[in-house]
This record gives sequence, C-alpha cells and structure tokens, in this order.
Amino acid sequence: MSSDAVRMFAIRSAAQQLAAGVALRESKSPAEAARDAWYPGHRLGSVEAIEAHIRADRARRRAAVEPLVAA
Repeated sequence: MSSDAVRMFAIRSAAQQLAAGVALRESKSPAEAARDAWYPGHRLGSVEAIEAHIRADRARRRAAVEPLVAA
C-alpha cells in the first residue's frame, strides 16, 4: 500500500470507530451515559451534573433537527 492509501485507511478506520462510539453513547439512557462518563475529578463534578448536561445537550440537538424535519 502506498502511504496515501495507508493514510486514507487510517482516517476511514478512525471515523468508523468514532461513529460507533457515538452510536453506543446515544443508545444509552442519560443516566447510564453519565455513570459511564464519570471519573474522579470530572469537570462537572458529579454523575447528576453529567446527566443534566447530557439531557440538555440531547434536547438542544433535537431542537436543532426538528425544523429540518418539518421542512
């Protein structure tokens, strides 16, 4: 394989892994995702704060998509 082919393969593989990770995260409830995301020293501080952030983020993304779906 040429270096360009190897580079494209690596980029494609990384994108597929990122998409799989996002799909896995989105398949979880906000509480499950928050428990999985928490670690000591997390910037949001608690599982509850992370869960609230996840809920708000999902609501923002839904609100951004709804006008596109209605069009």
